[in-house]
Amino acid sequence: MPGNDSNLPLVTVITPAYNRASFIDETILSVLNQDYPNLEYIVLDDGSTDNTLEVIKKYQDRIRWDAHENMGETRTVNKGFSMANGEIIGVVNSDDPLLPGAISRIVDVMIKNRELIIVYPDWNMIGPNGKMIQHIKTYDYSYIDMIRWHHCIPGPGTFFRREVVKKLKGRDSQFRYVADFDFWLRAGLLGPFERIPETLATFRVHPGSASSSNQGRKMAIEHIQLVEKIYSLPNLPTEVLKVKKEAYSSTNYIAGIVCGNQVFFDKTKYFLMAIYYVPFKYLFEYKQRLLIMSWSLLGAIYSIFSNILKSL
Repeated sequence: MPGNDSNLPLVTVITPAYNRASFIDETILSVLNQDYPNLEYIVLDDGSTDNTLEVIKKYQDRIRWDAHENMGETRTVNKGFSMANGEIIGVVNSDDPLLPGAISRIVDVMIKNRELIIVYPDWNMIGPNGKMIQHIKTYDYSYIDMIRWHHCIPGPGTFFRREVVKKLKGRDSQFRYVADFDFWLRAGLLGPFERIPETLATFRVHPGSASSSNQGRKMAIEHIQLVEKIYSLPNLPTEVLKVKKEAYSSTNYIAGIVCGNQVFFDKTKYFLMAIYYVPFKYLFEYKQRLLIMSWSLLGAIYSIFSNILKSL
């Protein structure tokens, strides 16, 4: 635990919740049971239709909570930002519990290096029952790699200084699926990030999670819109401009992966555009992508013909 309690910065944790009665109890306890003493915890119910709000109210003496009509995760998180008093802020999703000691370790790193604006740890992918599926060792931070790979390097357990929210004015509400990635890409133009090479957070995979249920055309389109937005920003560093074609290639590759099996022609278009932007990259650094794209297209064809046969 860094310093003494009176000198510790206030940390705000924000948890947006929509129909997460099965998981939010565990997540709330994972935050409240942290050993960090100077903590503000804001839990926001985004118009749940199950008993999520009832679970939240169990902890009303230990948290700040509110409820509103459904308006989506992005706007709910922004509401949390407007309520937050902490010098350091983190968003912990309602189904992704923190691991013990996470906040203390994060604050320790941010106190020792005041220049850091964002820190993020390694994490575990878990299933519905909380059992670990896979340990994820994140990449050491590189803005250029993040944008050229179109890969969101900060993941669960990421915390940032309050000034980041002020400068970026929160998450961009035009995005439903990639608002967090947009936030990190814009934040990366403000100051340094750092990876904590320790496992401090989790990411839960289950049938109702956004990563499982929301893949499709809209998600693919948002990925394309995101890279277009970043490259429309003024005064981008020269090294960012140099990887523009590669960034567009990777974005189209990801769009093709997430667009779903029922939009075969869209998937094919995205994959062809990915190769078009930097063809030689697909002979060397990205050659593994060719295999993944082939399997993805074959899976789409199989899915389409299976549906046709079922309808006969």
